[in-house]
Amino acid sequence: MCHQLNNFSKGLQFYAGIERYDPTVCDAPRWAAASAATLQRSQSERAKAVQMLSDTENLINVSATQIWDQWSNTNSAFTRRIAATVEIKNKLQLHLHKVQQEIFDIEKTLELLNKAVEDKLRPLKVAHTRLQARTNRPHLEKCRDEAQNRLVKEVCELQETMETLRSKVVRAEGTHQTLLGVRASLEADLRAKSSALFIDRDQCMGLRRGYPVTAAIKA
Repeated sequence: MCHQLNNFSKGLQFYAGIERYDPTVCDAPRWAAASAATLQRSQSERAKAVQMLSDTENLINVSATQIWDQWSNTNSAFTRRIAATVEIKNKLQLHLHKVQQEIFDIEKTLELLNKAVEDKLRPLKVAHTRLQARTNRPHLEKCRDEAQNRLVKEVCELQETMETLRSKVVRAEGTHQTLLGVRASLEADLRAKSSALFIDRDQCMGLRRGYPVTAAIKA
């Protein structure tokens, strides 16, 4: 502004005693030193800022790498868990199939055993009826002859056979109930495995595949 003032500039005025007033607080050397110090302090702060920016970027990149590693490790853990669950689920399904086949077989055995018991009832009735009829023989004819002995032996053998068959029926029914309990337990475990697979594989991994993560933060 002072450089551009001339004799024809507007706003020219007289200021009494202005030549005796010194508005400066320092001389030229001090002014130069102060300016140099300000410049040096500026350069120092700028260098600190650059270093801080570099350190911050390194820290962010290290943190991003750690996050990436943790994310990858978690995904790997999910993958291993899912694979193990699938393997166990397949084994359970195979075992369930075998148990169902065993249930079918034991039910067929029960049916045959009950039929065998039923088939022995009529021959036993015949033997009983024969024995009862022979009690009507008169006087000395009512003797323990060979026919009587054979009838008694037949009744005993039939009763023993039926008792053995009924015992097998009881054991088969116990086995059948046990197999039904095993099947119910397997089916419940399979439902739990299917639910766990849905949560881990479909829900959790589905969300994690869409997670926007990178290995480094670029400036």
